[in-house]
Amino acid sequence: MVEQAAEAVVAAAARGAFLPGDRLVEAEIARDLGISRVPVREALRLLESQGIVVSTPYKGMRLMQVTSQGVAELFRVRNALETLALREIVAAGMRAAALEGARRAAETHEQAVAEADTAAAVAADAAFHGELCRLSGNAALHALWLGLARQLCVVWGLGLGVRDSRTIVAEHRALLDCLEGGDADGARTALEAHIAWHEGFDFETAIEARRRQRR
Repeated sequence: MVEQAAEAVVAAAARGAFLPGDRLVEAEIARDLGISRVPVREALRLLESQGIVVSTPYKGMRLMQVTSQGVAELFRVRNALETLALREIVAAGMRAAALEGARRAAETHEQAVAEADTAAAVAADAAFHGELCRLSGNAALHALWLGLARQLCVVWGLGLGVRDSRTIVAEHRALLDCLEGGDADGARTALEAHIAWHEGFDFETAIEARRRQRR
């Protein structure tokens, strides 16, 4: 139940129900989820340990702040992790059968996009990239990815609409095709093109625009 509550908070952030810096009220979240406050309290502590929630004296729990500089730093780490994952997948000689889980995750993402389900699309995107990190066979790499995944979900939610969702779907397919063909350089190039969307995007302005729409 704690994990479900944590996922619900991240999904709400991906949908824009919570914006960076918003206060997260334990009692309200518990009421909305129809559960007691205890698992919500533990979920918020879990999210705090993952950098999603920040606890400030006299101000309570708040969703992480997001800035363009912070996103650039996060994505540099993400790029390093996933580039290593792709290199190790190719080195292991994985082909279609081994990549089936990643294909299914990409298809789930495509379906969520078609249904305009923002939270599901973000979750499926995270599942796709998480599966690539798991397939690397590098447990430390995968653990580091899992530590970043929920922060990425918050950022992805803010960035939805920046790019055509069909482009993202096509990039997932291209990345998998390169891996199936054992093309490490092609996979790396596809990954870099896929995650470079945040460059030039003003997150602070986007967040303020959403706040104004919500008033």
